[in-house]
Amino acid sequence: MLTIKEASEKTEVPASTIRYYDNEGLLPFVERSENGYRMFKEEDLFWLELIGCMRATGMSIETLRHVAHLHMKGDSTLEERTKIFRDHQEKLQKQKLDIDIALDKLTKKMEILDEEKSPIKTSRI
Repeated sequence: MLTIKEASEKTEVPASTIRYYDNEGLLPFVERSENGYRMFKEEDLFWLELIGCMRATGMSIETLRHVAHLHMKGDSTLEERTKIFRDHQEKLQKQKLDIDIALDKLTKKMEILDEEKSPIKTSRI
């Protein structure tokens, strides 16, 4: 079992963020010591990292809380949890495509601007 400090060091998630996740109901499965300290199993660390990734890509606290509570209900919720993550994955793939297109356009615009800065100018917009 790992303390919050050890979990924080292993995942590079600040202890304050881990406490926030717990206070928001995202870590209902994390055990407590006799003194009330959070005690993490190795398998809890992946969830901590996943929460950070999902938050960074727009998944709501409410959705993550729902997933955590579904997890606590067991395997009968696998289908619903899979659907939540599959839907988010599809959303991210669409965003990635949009970003790739925008980056290509931006690269072309930067090339045009670089050409305009050169002594021999072309008449491109």
